Amino acid sequence: MGSKGKKKHSQNDDILETLGDFTSKENWDKFFTLRSDSFEWYAEWPNLRDPLLSLLRTLSSSQSHPLPLPLLVPACGNSRLSEHLYDAGHTAITNVDFSKVVISDMLRRNVRDRPLMRWRVMDITAMQFEDESFSAVIDKGGLDALMEPELGSKLGNQYLSEVKRVLKPGGKFVCLTLAESHVLNILFSKFRLGWKMSVDAIPLKSSGKPSLQTFMVVAEKELSTLVHQITSLLPNSSLHSNSKQVSGLHEALQNENQIREKYSSGSDILYSVDDLQEELPKLSQDVFLDASHSDTSMEEIQKDLSPLVKMLAPAENEIGAQIPFMMASEGIKERNTIQKVTSSLTGSIIVEDVIYENVDSEVSCIFPSRELVFRRLVFERAANLVQSEALLKDEQLPTKLVSETGRKKNNASSKSRKGGSQTHNVGASSHLTLTVYHGYLASSYHTGIISGFTLISSYMENVASSGKMAIIIGLGAGLLPMFLHGCIPFLEIETVELDPVIVDVARDHFSFVEDKRLKVHIADGIQFVQEIGSSGVTQIHGKINDPSHTKSPVNASSTVSHADVEATKVDIVIVDVDSSDPSSGLACPAPDFLEESFLETVKDKLSEEGLFVVNLVSRSQAIKDLSLSRMKKVFSHLFCLQLDEDVNEVHFALKSESCIEDNCFSEASLKLDKLLKFKHPEIGQNIINATKKIRRLK
Repeated sequence: MGSKGKKKHSQNDDILETLGDFTSKENWDKFFTLRSDSFEWYAEWPNLRDPLLSLLRTLSSSQSHPLPLPLLVPACGNSRLSEHLYDAGHTAITNVDFSKVVISDMLRRNVRDRPLMRWRVMDITAMQFEDESFSAVIDKGGLDALMEPELGSKLGNQYLSEVKRVLKPGGKFVCLTLAESHVLNILFSKFRLGWKMSVDAIPLKSSGKPSLQTFMVVAEKELSTLVHQITSLLPNSSLHSNSKQVSGLHEALQNENQIREKYSSGSDILYSVDDLQEELPKLSQDVFLDASHSDTSMEEIQKDLSPLVKMLAPAENEIGAQIPFMMASEGIKERNTIQKVTSSLTGSIIVEDVIYENVDSEVSCIFPSRELVFRRLVFERAANLVQSEALLKDEQLPTKLVSETGRKKNNASSKSRKGGSQTHNVGASSHLTLTVYHGYLASSYHTGIISGFTLISSYMENVASSGKMAIIIGLGAGLLPMFLHGCIPFLEIETVELDPVIVDVARDHFSFVEDKRLKVHIADGIQFVQEIGSSGVTQIHGKINDPSHTKSPVNASSTVSHADVEATKVDIVIVDVDSSDPSSGLACPAPDFLEESFLETVKDKLSEEGLFVVNLVSRSQAIKDLSLSRMKKVFSHLFCLQLDEDVNEVHFALKSESCIEDNCFSEASLKLDKLLKFKHPEIGQNIINATKKIRRLK
């Protein structure tokens, strides 16, 4: 947008004068209230279409994940840029602006014609997105607006740091700018280490009137600290701007490339404090390698990583000397991939068996036997997260168990646990006939979910003689419903899973089976809850729309074609689903399950003593706070369990106004302990221990 002297439309001067400070939210709210129709500050779509779509085509061909590319448009205003991109096939667009007025207007304008487009009220200098969420960030004047000369570069620095954080490796920052000198200075320096940059001009229609040229600066994210020259793509024939604007850009390019040449030459030049602040956090973090490195030697890996640490090498270090590396792994001794299948809904799904290197002295072995083998479920879209983990037993040998605290703390199993980087065959145990043991929960967040039942243990004790209903949204490997089925005999469990391929995986590899007390429904979880009790009986139709799904489910008449749920209130609703949208900032659950409308529906369907449970995973405290505030609007009594050394939080909500008192927790835990039935009672101790960590949220 540039400085306030750069107003393009004289007929709108009276409106533009309302802005004053381009960084003021209040001023922008006032502006968008007065000017509700679209407003293009810089180049129009006919001029932007070819260069932008060409760039995005190149980006999509170079990245492995399927289309559409996840795009971010920061400081979107009421420009039609996103609408044009959407209509051109790029439907995975997230738009953000700190003006609630304009986001509300744009949402209403697009909700019907462009339903997949997302709109969020957000400050672009502190965005609430997970790291590496987007393939491209397309900025049309946002940086210029933040870089008011009299306000300094603080906001611009904060914003560009956020851009660097949310871009995927190989992703591109597309900055449409007037290329004023103070903007170029921060833009060029901020993307100096490990970024490829180019500068081009957006063609303008020939006109007799002088106009300001819009330039397109593109920065591509690399996993290195190399310094590249900025490529100029400026053909003189395409420039219609005044000579001062062009000469200023050429001068800035020449100066920056001279600086970059010195960086690359290896001369005795010090990196700036800003450079080191950007790069040192990367070097201090663990390096996680994905499955593509499984056949790569350690020597090759060190060669690739060495450039990242050369800047930290002592001055007296000899040229070419070997840089020492220490390697920390997940503690996996052996690994064997059992199956890899692709679903149109979930993507690539991996089932693997692993043996861990070490267990602590606290390991609880009921029957000493072979090394413990665990079966894990991993979604490749979040390969560093273990979705589910089960203990395997040998059907010919006594079952051997290990307590959750039995393994090292850094090996604790949960949805937030990091995936390993080495692949091995599970040798000595691979010839055994192994099946999942459903009497043990390897995942700490599953233990945490059940510990919350202590909040309604008195109610459960009173109604133990009659069947009570629990709904679990999200099947995963089926471990939680199978465990509950075994330890709470009076509980009728209805599990809802959207993806039929996951249901097959649970049956084939995790010994998930149904009976009269445990059913699985292939359906949308939100719709399933909404339709409970409608017209006396709820009919949920599970439509298998995955072309890769060819298997005929067991009990098809009850599990796929429909689900009959009597018009009774539900006692427990558990939401345990991951999110396929990383831009939401939530790994679990999908954002729709925390919308106020769904929470109100859950409250309505719960019995008076009912319990609502949500497994929440996010690394953003702001996202957690927002989720909690939404739950507080609906439920008066909230509780939380923070899992040790984990990003998982399990939230519990009670419908009843007569809530459990804090001084009754010990008694309630004892009641829960008596209700849970185990072949080996010591297994339940982890659940009872977790009840002591539940805290009330004020």
